[in-house]
Amino acid sequence: MFRCILAAALVLSASAVQALSIEPLPVPADGEQFWGLGTTGIYCVKAPCPWRGVFRIHPDGTRDRPLSGADMTAPPPLRAGDADRARIEDAFASSGCVVAEGHFDGETLVVLRIAGECRHWFPERPAE
Repeated sequence: MFRCILAAALVLSASAVQALSIEPLPVPADGEQFWGLGTTGIYCVKAPCPWRGVFRIHPDGTRDRPLSGADMTAPPPLRAGDADRARIEDAFASSGCVVAEGHFDGETLVVLRIAGECRHWFPERPAE
């Protein structure tokens, strides 16, 4: 009886570990980086606060503080396809957040593609 319970517990714990494993983040193309655009996950009591903004995402999944210390009500100047531009603008307008692959050319973000939603990349709030 004890062996059956122990075997069942081992099977369940192995399944739980597999369920918790996280897919590795994609790797950006050479010379490109991933950028979070929209809600930053930072919550302040009073302004100025970067509620929405642009933040760099490192290959290990950590993210930098937003480029602006204040709330950005609109995305930075963009060079992007129509669908990508619409998703980024919608993220800013609706308190969403998308991850874009690209680079800055001066103050303009050149977007190669949208890599996903921030909630899929960052299921939890950032550490303060």
